[in-house]
Amino acid sequence: MTVLVLGATGKTGRPVVDALVARGVKVVAASRNPGRATDGIETVRFDWADRTTWEQALANVDGLYVVGPYAEPNGAVLVRELLSAAPQVQRVVLLSVLGADLLPDVVLMAGWEADVRSSGKEWTILRPNWFQQNFGEGFATPLREYSTLELPAADAALGFIDTRDIAEVAAAALTEPGHAGQIHVLTGPESLSHTMVMAILGAAASREFRYTALTADEFAARLRAAGADDNSITWQLGLFTLIRDGVNAIVTDTVERITGHPARSLAAYAAEHAEAWRKGPVNRSERP
Repeated sequence: MTVLVLGATGKTGRPVVDALVARGVKVVAASRNPGRATDGIETVRFDWADRTTWEQALANVDGLYVVGPYAEPNGAVLVRELLSAAPQVQRVVLLSVLGADLLPDVVLMAGWEADVRSSGKEWTILRPNWFQQNFGEGFATPLREYSTLELPAADAALGFIDTRDIAEVAAAALTEPGHAGQIHVLTGPESLSHTMVMAILGAAASREFRYTALTADEFAARLRAAGADDNSITWQLGLFTLIRDGVNAIVTDTVERITGHPARSLAAYAAEHAEAWRKGPVNRSERP
């Protein structure tokens, strides 16, 4: 079996490649700026906005891991058109998001889910909770520099998940029977508020962090000042509305049921990557 992994350098794409290679699966790792091929991994350039890259990426693959074209102006149709361009692909795993069917129409996941379901292929949809890796990447700078995280999430709880667990479930769905036509809701092992998260990260980094809850208007104003467009703002506010409404507080046993091991805890992630939140220069090549 050969699997094409879109977004192979991203938060879930990297561990999906690793999880498939660990299973002995040949992987085609697709990204806009592909690196060098290694044992078991072929690299290929793929750009949602450049259809001349699609044919080579799709050649001779029979499995597909899809991270959708969030930033493309015509992103609503691209997943459907890519699947139509890949008649030989048998299995598709789509990365969606918890609560996809509850979000504003500008958030494209629900439409992508519909396209995958109607593709005629063996499909599996993953709906993960928020990533633990967000704290080691996107949220690392304000924590490291200012000891503060500010979000419009009230102090509602979330079942934060490690992207490596998402990847192992994706690899299982692509290589094992029994996942076709399934929507897998993926979470970590416990539901944590951001105040609790700050305590966990602080203990790992030997620092004190604080969480401040913003209003939706305050957060939107900050996004607008940073240059975000209206669609991006609506998208992000929709995700935080779900958090405040308690949608993300759910904890499932899906990871353990499929992979055979418990979902990784945030405390374990924090212990591995505590350097991300300690003051001082950070080696970007060692980001978590």
